[in-house]
Amino acid sequence: MEKLQTLLWIVLGLGVFIWRMVQKARATTAREQQQRPPRTRQVPPLPAASFEELLKQMQAGNRPATATPAAAEQTTPAGRPLPRETAAPARSLEQRQPMAASLETTPEARSLEVPLHEARRAASQPRASRRPHEPADYWTRQQARAQEPARATVTDLLRNPADLRAAFVLSEILQRRF
Repeated sequence: MEKLQTLLWIVLGLGVFIWRMVQKARATTAREQQQRPPRTRQVPPLPAASFEELLKQMQAGNRPATATPAAAEQTTPAGRPLPRETAAPARSLEQRQPMAASLETTPEARSLEVPLHEARRAASQPRASRRPHEPADYWTRQQARAQEPARATVTDLLRNPADLRAAFVLSEILQRRF
């Protein structure tokens, strides 16, 4: 029973709210009608002249005025003819961009058949991974590695810059900070 009373109060309050909103809307509409006169759209009357007459009037208005002798002889009070004004030619403010000049230098022409420097053989170039006491030949190195112990001392590894570089790269890879 108590729930029914609560529901009844809610419905009653909602009804009063809607009734007051309708009354306000009516009052506002009545006030606006008093303040503003009703709009009546007036259509202009049709012209009394026919289409042909209107066309002739427009064509007459578009024709250039004929020069009358009085207009041709207009003079100043001193008797000189009036100067004819001429329009100055239009001046463009557009600035044209100059063509961009390349700052590159052209390479000097040379024959592709003549080498720039004498080629060196790969066998004569120093190896970064080769230790100073190792032989240059691959097979003799493999035989020497098979005979010497498998582990190298830390001092031997740190003497060679290539091994030091490899150790640094490996430490960065294996001991990442992030």
